[in-house]
Amino acid sequence: MLKEKALNVTNRTTTVMQPLNVRVPEKIIERLDAISKRNGISRSEIIRSSLIVYLNLLENLGEFVSLRDLKLFPRDIRSERFRDTSILHLKDLCVVISSTSSGAIGSKDEDIIKIDERELGRIMARCAIIKIISLGAHPALLVSNLSVEYHPMGARIFEGIFLEAKRAGVKDIVEGHTEENFKTQQTALSIVGVGITDEKNLKFGVSRRGDLIFVLGDPKVGYEVVGSEMIGIEDVKRVRKLHYVHDIIPVGRRGIKHQLYEFRGQFGHKIELNDDIGIDIEKSAGPSTSILISLDKRYTEDFQRKIKRGEL
Repeated sequence: MLKEKALNVTNRTTTVMQPLNVRVPEKIIERLDAISKRNGISRSEIIRSSLIVYLNLLENLGEFVSLRDLKLFPRDIRSERFRDTSILHLKDLCVVISSTSSGAIGSKDEDIIKIDERELGRIMARCAIIKIISLGAHPALLVSNLSVEYHPMGARIFEGIFLEAKRAGVKDIVEGHTEENFKTQQTALSIVGVGITDEKNLKFGVSRRGDLIFVLGDPKVGYEVVGSEMIGIEDVKRVRKLHYVHDIIPVGRRGIKHQLYEFRGQFGHKIELNDDIGIDIEKSAGPSTSILISLDKRYTEDFQRKIKRGEL
């Protein structure tokens, strides 16, 4: 039997921090201490963030499953991973967890790519959200951590994250940690996104033999991204709604060619490339400025017609 220990937790509202006493198994305490030591944060901070994520999930679960019916046993839980996105299967419920990060991009002295902090936050939030939507999940939560001070730069980055997240319908955005101990010379940040769907609407590894693969969006990196037009969240949502579209794979820093190899390795498909692709398939797509789409080839004309009409 697991031993339990009493643990004081701080519950934060917008203005008041109130103590909350809970009891947890000793093994949870050990895990909390390990995470605390590894990341340099307190137990309370870990539990506070965990509660925010968990409560957000509970508030959103009603759209997919009755909480009374959600009785889980270890055999009901499994996970799988594709690149930097994980899928947690909880019976008929799926939790999609995406992540993204950036470094040396901002307006600090040692940043290599100079960019307004609000735009940086917006671009990075977009990247995390697109990964969730591409799998057929609804983005419910973003958690961001920054390696810069909160004032003034961190606040501007958070502002950009909030703007893009709210536009995408994300209900909760958690302002994580900022660096207040030392003066930083470069900007860095990470964002973790959480999305929810059910098994029947999850779109992962559903490509079929004979599918065609299209690329939407030019691969861009560095200054090519700053101020440029990119595939937006609404664009991905519209593509995801097409019944003949199977997998949507955002392309990252390793480029389209590598993504195709990963796609083949993950799902066991044989992929044939045309000679006249007309795009650099080895170039980095930075913050997912390109996406791969597999679709039923019988609907190729309809798909191309929608693109020409600007419907996608």
